[in-house]
Amino acid sequence: MDSYALQQHVEELLSRHKARSFSTQWQNQKLWIKQHEPKGATLLPLLTRLLRKLSNNPLYYPSAEPKQCLKREATRLTLLKSRGIRVPQVVLSHDNYLVMTDLGPSIKFFLTEANISALEKQHILMAAAAALAQLHQQNRWHGRPALRDICWDGEQIGFIDFEEDPHQHLSIDQCMARDVLIFVHGLYRYLPANDPAILLTISEYQRLAPGRVWREALQIAENMWLAYPCLLTLRTVLGKDGRQAFLALRQLRRFNSPRRSPLSIILLSILMAFMLADQFD
Repeated sequence: MDSYALQQHVEELLSRHKARSFSTQWQNQKLWIKQHEPKGATLLPLLTRLLRKLSNNPLYYPSAEPKQCLKREATRLTLLKSRGIRVPQVVLSHDNYLVMTDLGPSIKFFLTEANISALEKQHILMAAAAALAQLHQQNRWHGRPALRDICWDGEQIGFIDFEEDPHQHLSIDQCMARDVLIFVHGLYRYLPANDPAILLTISEYQRLAPGRVWREALQIAENMWLAYPCLLTLRTVLGKDGRQAFLALRQLRRFNSPRRSPLSIILLSILMAFMLADQFD
């Protein structure tokens, strides 16, 4: 592959495209071009740090630093590929962009757009759960394994978008546990809450993953004393994301203690409801 000619082609495309990432055809191969994200608001990182202090939960740390994200992603992709993990090959690495190979459509596509059966969807989800467990078996983590960042080419699962690296703030086990929470949230985001595929997929991950990582994920879900009553109280008004987060957290807490009395959660929720009502009177 002529790297100079490809670089010229990419930079010409970048002069016309403002999208964060987009694909192009080059010598009969589909490639993805990814550039820096435009500078956004700083409120969200501040809020996550506040939540971390209030709940003593390091998972609330923001992990993406815009100035370093592409360089960090290229480094991680190269390392993971050397370990046999199916990730994109970095074709070109530049300070302002990356060019990478394609791994097939995302699982989000198969769940929301593709005309496939429920059985085929379940097969893909089980493969994704197994691939995430295998990644964790190697003491490696993704950082944000949303279903849009997990791909399926008809035979194999692949992972994309590695710019988030929570290992700046978390232990390796915490990084992997964070993966579990994000993955489970994605199931509720794109499937009906009563879809049996959700529990089957979570159970497949549990079966194959390192036991300590699974226990860490359940412990984190149990320790999220601040988030859970908030979501329980406000799930009807927080919109789709709030309801999905509540369902994901509830499911993981059920794995940890299926017979736990809800009294403490109900009391916390009532207290919070009164506090919120007082704020808006």
